[in-house]
Amino acid sequence: MLLVAVSAVAQHKEPEKLQPYLTTDLTNIYIWRGQRLAGVSIQPVAGFKWRGFNLFAWGNAQLTPPANEQPEKYEIDIVLQYQVTKNLTLGLKDVYTNARGDGFFSFGSIGHAAHGVEAVVSYDWKYFVTEWSTTILGHDGLNKRGERSYSSYLVASVPFRISHVDFSAIVGVVPYYTSRYDDNSSGFHVNMLSLKAGYNIPLSQKFSLPVYTQFMVNPSSEEAYFQVGCKFKLF
Repeated sequence: MLLVAVSAVAQHKEPEKLQPYLTTDLTNIYIWRGQRLAGVSIQPVAGFKWRGFNLFAWGNAQLTPPANEQPEKYEIDIVLQYQVTKNLTLGLKDVYTNARGDGFFSFGSIGHAAHGVEAVVSYDWKYFVTEWSTTILGHDGLNKRGERSYSSYLVASVPFRISHVDFSAIVGVVPYYTSRYDDNSSGFHVNMLSLKAGYNIPLSQKFSLPVYTQFMVNPSSEEAYFQVGCKFKLF
């Protein structure tokens, strides 16, 4: 990935300006890969883009008190992406959750690591987009032998537009068994079927408020979730 990135950067004849950005989402529920992880949450994003690179930090903080007197949980993701071609994007994602591991700087074995590092490959096939993620370091699930499973996940999404509403039909697949995903399957299975809709509410000639809804079903655990949210673009 580094060799490809360096080669591509070398081909740029004109320097490109650094493009910082800052956004935040407000949502009634945090759902991820067929699972509910938190209730009402705020999800800020801060990063910058430069010459095909995209480096950003994403966070999730639950605004409502945790159920059953559980400790407050939050998540911080550090993501580095590089757009190799118009269709192909490679990335590394470090996922930190305060509810696991021995502290922010615990990078050790599966049971004691607060961080999990994923390698991500995304490809735009024009009519649909696929993304494959595999955990390569840190916190991970276990296979049936009790060893690191190198947990993987495949997402396929089909975007389409009806009138002024942007839709996306999403399918999430667990390709082989891992204890990371809370479901009732022992191997390959679909654990996410989702339909997401988004619309920009015009507030003025220059500003609009993006809002979205999502209905998600986990066929494996037989659970369903409904999400509503909005995105604020600060700059």
